[in-house]
Amino acid sequence: MVFIKNMFLSIFIGVGSIAPGVSGGALAIVLGLYEKILDAINNLLKDIKKHGTFLLSIGIGVALGIIIFSSIQLKLIKSFEMQTMFTFAGLVVGTVPALLKTANKKGFNNKYIIPFCITLAIGILFSYLNNTSISDNVRSTEIVLNAKNIIFLIVVGFIMAGSLVIPGISGTVLLFLLGVYGLVLNSISSIKDILFLSSIKAMFYALIDKIYILLPLLIGLVVGTIFFSKLMEILLKHFYGITYYAIIGFVIGSIPELIPEIIFNKTFILSLIFFFIALILSLQINRLVKE
Repeated sequence: MVFIKNMFLSIFIGVGSIAPGVSGGALAIVLGLYEKILDAINNLLKDIKKHGTFLLSIGIGVALGIIIFSSIQLKLIKSFEMQTMFTFAGLVVGTVPALLKTANKKGFNNKYIIPFCITLAIGILFSYLNNTSISDNVRSTEIVLNAKNIIFLIVVGFIMAGSLVIPGISGTVLLFLLGVYGLVLNSISSIKDILFLSSIKAMFYALIDKIYILLPLLIGLVVGTIFFSKLMEILLKHFYGITYYAIIGFVIGSIPELIPEIIFNKTFILSLIFFFIALILSLQINRLVKE
């Protein structure tokens, strides 16, 4: 039951990992899994059965969330950009109270405001550096297979790992800035389509067609996850409050990235309704999980 529960909760982490402006790491904190994941990664060799089983449940859930939701997200953003993005914004805002509660678990100090303000400014800056629309960024792009681009994709995977492990940093914003969001999301989305092909041969050739993108990304993800997990373990051990307030700054700073160009019409009103529904839903889920 614990395995299934962790797998189910991890689906939301996977969804948050690819949702624009949302942080999978921040959702892991809200769901009460973040520090457990760090501990399992950093102490895997000390108890392979225990930590390996836990990480397997998390890995399956995250993978399911990413693969299943990538196709849905592409369609929603292309057809209902404003409503979708306002819904994401509501979900993100709803996580802030839970993050504050976690950050203050060991007490509050006025000096925490400094890292909060710094990361808030960085988050807002990242949001405004990306001046193209979300719908433009989800368009599929191609990349030529050569040594330079393979190294580039490994670096992209490493950066993606940072956004997954460091809560509050939106991986999508970083992918936007690198110009590979459409490439990555469409490649991940295609995995689901490959699984439903009629023959093994067709599945094999379709997978080979995408493996040159996915394999370097996976290598970068694995290396980056190990590196950033150790880094976050050290930061949380020695600078708990400072680290969490820095995370909250990133989370709030990413919200402008979620708001597309506003046109005051029926779509905007509907988008506001979706925002408040998502906000209330997020607050309720966070409360239930903490209980």
